[in-house]
Amino acid sequence: MEIVVHSPRQFADGIKGLLPQGAAWDWPEGGFGDALFLDTAQELARVEAETQKVLDTAIELHRPKNSSWHISQYRRVANEAISGVTETMPRRAFVVGSTVGQRLWSQAAPDLTFPVDLVQVDHLVGPFRVGSHVGERLWGTRSRYVLRVRYYRSVVDPLLLWEALMDFKQAHVFLWFEDITGIGGEVNYAQN
Repeated sequence: MEIVVHSPRQFADGIKGLLPQGAAWDWPEGGFGDALFLDTAQELARVEAETQKVLDTAIELHRPKNSSWHISQYRRVANEAISGVTETMPRRAFVVGSTVGQRLWSQAAPDLTFPVDLVQVDHLVGPFRVGSHVGERLWGTRSRYVLRVRYYRSVVDPLLLWEALMDFKQAHVFLWFEDITGIGGEVNYAQN
């Protein structure tokens, strides 16, 4: 997008054209009144010259990086961000003395192996409506733009997910981070 650039003289003449008609405003070029208009016009010309840079930057920031954003692509980006991450917190059986934050499993836990999704990415989190159940979160009508990212805080660094998804996401999508275990709370980084 190219804007038309004006000279300081064109701005000064434009300002002079806004004045009421009459001999009191007929100032000769090079006189005090003309210098006053020209000084003001210098700043307007400077701002106009910078406007092109601002517009170019804004257009580049909002230029689509991808041709489509499907939930499977968001999930792929999230999983690639944490690739190579393995569980580090041991599983223990639920016994007397167990504390909040420990992963509690049955007595057979050391012999069990099964995959655990360390990150879950959900979308289309609906607002409260007929058919909603007790215990569901109540979201507003703008919730269709919320991408909920659930992760195990004891294993996954949410900052890695945040950076990867912020580089990929559409401008109108809001990222909502939740710790699946519930002990780390919700992490909401400021949207840029």
